[in-house]
Amino acid sequence: MDVTSRFDTQVPAITRRRFGQWGLAATASGVAGCGGGGGGEPAVEPPVKAGTLEMVAGALGGGGFALQQGAMARLPADLTGPAFNAQGDLQFVGLYGWDCRVGCRNRQGVSSFARTYPWSFRGYLFDALGRYLVETGAGSVHFLQGETPVLLAGGGSNTALVDGVGARASVFRFDSPLLAQDGLVYFIDTDHRYQPVLRTLGTDGAVKTLLPLPRGSQLLESATGGVRRYTKFATEPSEWADLVLEGGAYQWRVLPTQWPFDLWTPLRKVHGAQDAYWALAGEQGAREFRIAQLDLSGRTLAVGWKVRGGQATVVQGPSNMTPTSLFVACSDGTAEGGTEIVECRLEFPSTAVYRWLGVQSNPGEVDGQNQARFSFLRGVEALPDGAGGLILLENQRGNSSDAAPVPALRSVSAAGQVSTWSLEPRGNRIAIAYGHLIAYDAQDRALVRTSTNGQSAWQTWVSSSHFASGGRHDPGVQVLRTDTTGLLWFATRYSPQAGDGDVYFGRANGNALVGTIDANGQVKIVAGDTQALYTPQSYPPLAQRPWYMDIADMAFEGGTAQVSWVLCNRVELDGSTTLVRFHPELVRIDTQGIQRFPLSLEIDRNLPEFFREPFKQICVIPGRPGEVFLSSACGVHRWTQAKGLELLAGQAAPTPGGVLLGPLPAGLNLVKFLAPGVDRRSLYVGSENSVLKLVLPD
Repeated sequence: MDVTSRFDTQVPAITRRRFGQWGLAATASGVAGCGGGGGGEPAVEPPVKAGTLEMVAGALGGGGFALQQGAMARLPADLTGPAFNAQGDLQFVGLYGWDCRVGCRNRQGVSSFARTYPWSFRGYLFDALGRYLVETGAGSVHFLQGETPVLLAGGGSNTALVDGVGARASVFRFDSPLLAQDGLVYFIDTDHRYQPVLRTLGTDGAVKTLLPLPRGSQLLESATGGVRRYTKFATEPSEWADLVLEGGAYQWRVLPTQWPFDLWTPLRKVHGAQDAYWALAGEQGAREFRIAQLDLSGRTLAVGWKVRGGQATVVQGPSNMTPTSLFVACSDGTAEGGTEIVECRLEFPSTAVYRWLGVQSNPGEVDGQNQARFSFLRGVEALPDGAGGLILLENQRGNSSDAAPVPALRSVSAAGQVSTWSLEPRGNRIAIAYGHLIAYDAQDRALVRTSTNGQSAWQTWVSSSHFASGGRHDPGVQVLRTDTTGLLWFATRYSPQAGDGDVYFGRANGNALVGTIDANGQVKIVAGDTQALYTPQSYPPLAQRPWYMDIADMAFEGGTAQVSWVLCNRVELDGSTTLVRFHPELVRIDTQGIQRFPLSLEIDRNLPEFFREPFKQICVIPGRPGEVFLSSACGVHRWTQAKGLELLAGQAAPTPGGVLLGPLPAGLNLVKFLAPGVDRRSLYVGSENSVLKLVLPD
């Protein structure tokens, strides 16, 4: 086994020997990886609609915020404080990653998002003066004056509950707030012994503690417009109780009730009814919920609706809302999902659910031509199948946050027909080489293979200690690509950032290697030193780092110049091995040597961790020499030496916003993969649980 690397000192010779042998021959299997390409272009007519983003399979719907023609089209899954004021205007706070915004939809249907707030921002309700109350995360309650938070109460002692006015009061928690008819906001706080207590907040910022209450309680409006609690907790009696003032002291008066505590959870009081509540049946994480009206005896007054989603939250409606209508915020319960607010109406003798704001997140596991669903939440690998379609590895999927995620191999034809393989996948990196589908199994540190149609069982093919990188959870092989000659390449990547490696049992050492595996399973190291194990403290400075470190992806153009491309997300660390920033770089390798081109892209720290690296993948297309296509968090870019980096689709700054089809730049939301399309004028893009086609301009 060749483990000696002289790549940096003898570039031309090593390049010809390892990165060479390009020619124009097709791969051994007739299929290449993302950057591979074949010897000739598929005989497919070019798309008619040049410069567009089109749907191939799946359904739009995902996380983040999206505005379409100035109106809100998407709401994040983490939605707090949805509430109507007396005029019928809806307000709420949405959180996506670190991006926190206030949203509003007025009674005329005009909607908008306010500026970004700190991630700890939370919304609650309107008080008696019509002010929207929020919490900033610093143990204090504010109201919004325009877009500016103004302190109402809190900020006092951080060791004990202290009553008082404004900043002299202390507030630890602001749970289950309820505006009662006396004009006070009642809420549940928790003292230093974790004992829940009932407190009040006045319009002047006065905070007063009333009495303890059981764990597992929530506050609801009573029959007289006062305060009622509903308690359901393992160590507490399940009961209803009203707050009463007797003999100058507050106390709870337990109500006789046969409410079915094990079946129904109350959401809010029905307007105009004395002791009736909208209630919900179904476990968090289920695919749908049932909503109905019940009285305290458990009698069903009106059978309501079924709403989709893994989580459902009642939206506190305006006081003039009819007793036959309810607004419910539904989401699939995943961080990358979206929220849909629906209006549920009783239209006797039937019921109806109307979409009111937002969109469904549309995850799933459905095959077919027009109703296909994907689940790209936990990542996906995509390979061109050689016939104009794709083979997808959905790393882990599941319809709810509680379901065990299940990986799957799926095929997508050029016409959008989706089918799931019966063969369960192995590993989390795939390639097609030597007539087989090959995957990297990190647990065994081995490459396994099966037939390209998935009709045979997986077999262990090549095992090697060089497949382990020693980085975060020891991911090992992070790049697995086939070049234009059919040779299979791999790259490992040691990540030196604080938090990577095994932080509980000692940080692992590791290295960065680039190698090949031939048809006989022989592993050869092309770049990197297998004996030089790095630590965060010994990681080479940025200016001295070899080209083969920090590799995120590789692509192979081939041709007479035998061109290879390498994407590196260079890591800059401070003295304590904490990430400062990424410095993306594109490396071009041919028979004459190496050229390095720095890339520049603004990174939004509000993005989920997986998308914080500047670029995720690169891709080249046969018949377009010198063009490299790159995916960022929310965009697809083209790089040429003449023009540098150009945005083709999505957003230049990665701010999640939703997929908008049509003429470029259109819109993209958290790009999951990039792969060659059906011809030289198209790319496949995975975004928002959908497979899209980007029709390239000339």
